[in-house]
Amino acid sequence: MRLESISIRTMLAGVALGALMFAAPAQAQDLEEVNIMVPNNNTTTLFPVIVARNLGLFEKVGLKVNYLDSETSVPYVAFLSNGQADAVMLDAPQTLQAANAKQPVKVVYEAMQNAPEGLYVPEGGEVKTIADLKGKTIGLAGDRDRVTSEIVLQTAGLKGEDVEMVVVGTSGPVMHKAVSENQVQALSAAINDLTVLAAFGIKLVDLTPPEVKLNPANTFSIWEPRTEELRPKLEKFFRVWAMATAAGKIDPETVAKMCEKQVSEEWENKEAGQALMDASFSLNFPKTEKYGDLEPDVWKSIQPLYLQVGDIEAEIDPAVFLDNSFIAAANDFTEDEVKAALEEWKAANP
Repeated sequence: MRLESISIRTMLAGVALGALMFAAPAQAQDLEEVNIMVPNNNTTTLFPVIVARNLGLFEKVGLKVNYLDSETSVPYVAFLSNGQADAVMLDAPQTLQAANAKQPVKVVYEAMQNAPEGLYVPEGGEVKTIADLKGKTIGLAGDRDRVTSEIVLQTAGLKGEDVEMVVVGTSGPVMHKAVSENQVQALSAAINDLTVLAAFGIKLVDLTPPEVKLNPANTFSIWEPRTEELRPKLEKFFRVWAMATAAGKIDPETVAKMCEKQVSEEWENKEAGQALMDASFSLNFPKTEKYGDLEPDVWKSIQPLYLQVGDIEAEIDPAVFLDNSFIAAANDFTEDEVKAALEEWKAANP
């Protein structure tokens, strides 16, 4: 869940829907607040946030979403346990670690069913395969990318101690210097972290095996004891999130324009911005028939990888940490509703 490359700003937006049609926008004092923690609420990679904000979907249905700021070192699960967050976006390691610790965390909506993280090497460099990384240095965009690196390495029979790992951060110039001066021979990062390198003319090759990519990387989770308390407003939230995701399928050009306008720093290089947009569509569009649906078979299949790197002590029945009771409400909308909202925005933004 490495999506923090742009500095996070707390923004307010609303989210929810009523039945199949939008209600009139609610007055500010009538909006019901919901606190959501995502790694970055202003990036092309999480375009549903930008789409919902631009289309005004949140306010129209009576919710105000408070996106909580957080440094990457802060455990998101803590915000669930203390009630500061109603839902947080976790990656697979965090989810499995919480389940392993027997914390009452439930995954209720899979926002991304493929991982945005990967292990990359410079095109034309000395490293061609994962096995070639033995004795080399891997640059990490953040400390959380260490797990991704270890999992990718073990697919080739290597361990973390077979390489050196150093955190280089997500600054474009710093990452460029580390790669161009051969300080690191590989980078472990999310897609949006790497777009900055395109502006420097650096092309990367993804060494991440497909079986590692098939991973419920960004999933919304809640604190199980609060399920029924939160259900009314979270059903609305997930319905709008699904609608905003669907907008990318219905009108990708308009969604790209929204992102370029909202996050211009990610689009300074137009080619890189569009590449990030295309990758974001691939990441956010569901592999399942329904938006946000849960994949117990995938959760079961990835656990041996995390068991091998020591993230969990034993395999866990996915039923322990999955709850699909929000999915029906999340998908209770029509494409016509989304198209109408997009047309309204285009008319106001010629």
